[in-house]
Amino acid sequence: MNNKLEFKRVIDNKVLVSRVTYTCIDNLFTEEEKDNILVAEINPEYMDGIKLCEHYDIDVKTGANCLVCECKRGENKSYVALLVPTGYKYNMSSTVKKYTNSRMVSVAPLEYVLEQTKMEYGSINPIGLPQEWKIFIDPKVMEVDRIICGSGLQKSKLSLPSKYLLKLNNVEILENLAKETC
Repeated sequence: MNNKLEFKRVIDNKVLVSRVTYTCIDNLFTEEEKDNILVAEINPEYMDGIKLCEHYDIDVKTGANCLVCECKRGENKSYVALLVPTGYKYNMSSTVKKYTNSRMVSVAPLEYVLEQTKMEYGSINPIGLPQEWKIFIDPKVMEVDRIICGSGLQKSKLSLPSKYLLKLNNVEILENLAKETC
């Protein structure tokens, strides 16, 4: 049984990514960059970062997980996406609160996130998120040449150079966003 992912160019396999993700890739990246953005079909049973790495024999350091948070201060709400390496927890309580000037930061309601992102549960990624949302990326994500993250669809994963994330709207590298699980 072959448990290796077979990555192919996204531009030739747009049915494997969400429409918003593909549109963002198509509009934001050069033709040369698009050639380096890849997608692989997966068994959705293994869409979780750690399970994916174990099942498909992927170095956990290359995985990145994206979470959308709701930030509140009084009656004001805003949403941010957090990108941390697979196997790490999100440091919402101190780091995100400080940088968003929020009194409370929590995981955003799933139904709202799915509606706003037009992506599927378990495959949210930073490519194609609403323009007004900030995207905070832990520097550990940028330490690897390529990352593997959600495609917007449960049936696949993206692989792209980590430096491409810096072309996205509202991106900030944020120290201490990821914290060890142990």
